[in-house]
Parts: sequence; structure tokens; C-alpha cells
Amino acid sequence: MRLRLRPRLIPAMAMAAVLLVGLASNIAALVAPGDKAMSSHYSWHDIAAGKPTADIAHFLLHHNPFAASLVTVDRTIAWNVVGDLGTRVRRGCGNWLFLTDELEIHKDRIASLDRHAKIVEAAAAFLRRRNIDLAVAEVPDKSRVEASELCGIDRSPVLAPRYNAFVSRLRGAGMRVVDLLQPLTALSGEGYYRTDTHWNQRGAKAAAGAIAAALRKWGWAPTQHAEFHVTTGPVHERVGDLIRLAGLDDVPWPLRPRGDMVATTRIEQSAAAGTGILDEVAAPQLVEIGTSFSRRAEFTGFLGMALGAPVANMAKDGGGLTAAAIAYFGNPAFTKTPPRVIVWEIPERVLEQPVAASDEAWAARLNGGS
Repeated sequence: MRLRLRPRLIPAMAMAAVLLVGLASNIAALVAPGDKAMSSHYSWHDIAAGKPTADIAHFLLHHNPFAASLVTVDRTIAWNVVGDLGTRVRRGCGNWLFLTDELEIHKDRIASLDRHAKIVEAAAAFLRRRNIDLAVAEVPDKSRVEASELCGIDRSPVLAPRYNAFVSRLRGAGMRVVDLLQPLTALSGEGYYRTDTHWNQRGAKAAAGAIAAALRKWGWAPTQHAEFHVTTGPVHERVGDLIRLAGLDDVPWPLRPRGDMVATTRIEQSAAAGTGILDEVAAPQLVEIGTSFSRRAEFTGFLGMALGAPVANMAKDGGGLTAAAIAYFGNPAFTKTPPRVIVWEIPERVLEQPVAASDEAWAARLNGGS
């Protein structure tokens, strides 16, 4: 009797192999001598409470030497066999990847947007009492700007008003908001990396130009001057954060999506820029706070070049709406040498996410003058 290997059985066989290796490595890790973590004695109360099971799970998670490799193998098989990128990444047209956070419809989303707006308004009032102007720059979703590349990914129509709703709410409260949707959608080419959540250097430059133009229009442009040195590196593959979120960043191409091919521009501000009396370097009059968008694609350099002035970047990766603002307002650099203007970059995707009680407590302290 001849046995034939059916192609549709390959994924199941590969997964079975991963599970068998995982089982064997877990057993080996459990019986390995010399580890005190698993030699504890448990009372009947501990056993009834499930403590041994929890300890075993924790031990295997941190002491199995093959755990990370097995996860990588599992993710590689899932991508190459069925195109699965995990729960947080979806594939659009070609090599375009999108973050599912942008597509999620949150419970009480309208109320959350309103509460986020109140937090920003509290911060603006706090700064206004200190004669500091605040410009909000709302960053539209990648899935909004690059909607033509979704190719079957469902972006619900209920998300359509989100961007303009926040802009209108803040402007209605008398705040200055820079609309970044128009300059990003007007680009002739891509404004976002294909395999990353963030804008690319073309998008960052367009956003920086729009912010600089708005600051000049409002009379908020810095009076300081700076010089910039620009260099462009060779074309190379840039593995985006969406590939990392899919668990494939340690996998060589072509076993994972191809990263963006880019020639990175580097912008360095002159060390002599902003020099004051006695040759000390004056603090920049313009500070930007926000998220990883402000820390990617040379956005700060493009903003400085567009204004011809130094810009201090106080943004934080993964900071959500408030992390950078909370950290900066409590920084001695803010209290001792306050800026004239703050640009607060806010991604659209955070606006309808649940609001942390700690964020509202912080806004309440700002309202109280603290």
C-alpha cells in the first residue's frame, strides 16, 4: 500500500511537530535538577486554590529554553500556511499591514471621546494660565489615509466621523487644532510605512510642514534660529512594528512579510543653534509631546527644518494620550524653563479607547492649578 502525502495535511503535521517539541521541552524543564522553584511543598489549601498549577505555568513560561523559539515557529507556520498574523495585525493589499486597534469599535466610544477631549481642554487651560500656547495635531489612522490599500479589511462606517468629531470638539472649545488629514491624503505617494503603524518620512514631512504653517499663521512660530545637517543613507529593509507585533521580526524573509525598502534621511540640528549670552544653550521655545509618531520618521527634524528653529521632543513611545504630557508637566525642564508653545500630537486611534481613571484624576489636578 502506497502512502501519499496530502498537501492539506502539512499544516496539521507541522503544528503537531511543534506541540510535540513543546511537550518534550516542558517535561525536560520540569524534571531538570537543581531548580528550587518547583521543589516547594504545598498545603491542601494551596492545592485547592490551584497554586501548584499556577507555579508550573509560571515556571514553564520563564524556564523553558525553547519557549521563544516555539512561539516563533508557530507564528511562522501560521503566516506561511494560512496568512495569519495574530490578533493585532491584518493584511490588506499586497504587503500592506494594518493595526486592528484602529478598527476596533469600543463600548461607550462616544463618551470616551468626550472625556478625552475634556482632558486635553484641562491641559490647555492649565498652560494658558502660564502663558503657554497649545497646538493639537491629530494624527489620522493609517487605515483612514491609506483606505485604498485595505483590500477587504472591514473599517466600519461608524468610525468615519471620529477624526472630525474630535477636531470640531476642540475647536469649539476655542483651541487651536492642526488638521493633518488633508495634507496626508493630498500626498501623491504613500504617507505611511506599509509594515508599520506610523507615517513614513514623506508623511512626517507633510505633517511637519502643515504644523509649521499653522504656527506661523497664528503668530506662534519660534523666534530662535537653528541650522540643520541632512544626510540620506543607502536603501535598506526596514522591518516595521506590525511585523514585530505578528511575532515574525526574528524570521528571515521570505518566511515573513517583506519590510519597507527605504533610504533613511537623518536630520541633525546644529549644536550652536539657540546659543545665548555666555555661550549657554537656551531651551527651545517649542516643545512637542505625544506618542511614537513624534519619535519616528525624523518628524522632529522635519518640524525644526520647516520652522528653522530648534524643537525639543518630549514624546513617549506607547504613551497613549497623556503619558508624555504627565511626564513633561512634572519635569523640572518645564517648570524652570517653560516653552512658549507646545505641540501635542494625538493619534486618532486612542480617542475612543476607554479612559483611565488616573488620566481624569490628573486633569482634575490641572483644573485645580496643581
